[in-house]
Amino acid sequence: MIRYTLGFIFNESLSKVLLMHKLTPAWQKGMVNGLGGKFEANESCYDCVAREILEEASLVTHPDEWLKVGELRAPDWEIDVLSLVYPGDPNDAQAAEDEAIEWFPVFALPPAIKSNLSWLVPLCHDAVQNQEFHQFKVEYKACQ
Repeated sequence: MIRYTLGFIFNESLSKVLLMHKLTPAWQKGMVNGLGGKFEANESCYDCVAREILEEASLVTHPDEWLKVGELRAPDWEIDVLSLVYPGDPNDAQAAEDEAIEWFPVFALPPAIKSNLSWLVPLCHDAVQNQEFHQFKVEYKACQ
């Protein structure tokens, strides 16, 4: 089983979310998705998302600042979904890899998003805004 994190960072006013214009993997090319990636050995989801955000957006976040919102699972993969309100200047976010990053209005996401972002972004927004959230768990069926 491959484990991943998917992180959604919101600006202080909670009006924008930081997303990435994907080039890889090939099936996501041209889409916009959250930031994150594969776990390394002995990492918690909090350590993983903080490391991935530094690698992909040059933002320093502390693992303890992240809120785990839920899990997405399928037979061969598992994704921990986390969110954070970034207290600094949004311009601190700079693409550290080949894939561009951009702040998008939370309630006006671009059309070329990964399909589950239409509900994940508002859910994560609500989680960081209200701090009264129980984690969700979604299980996807095996693809045939």
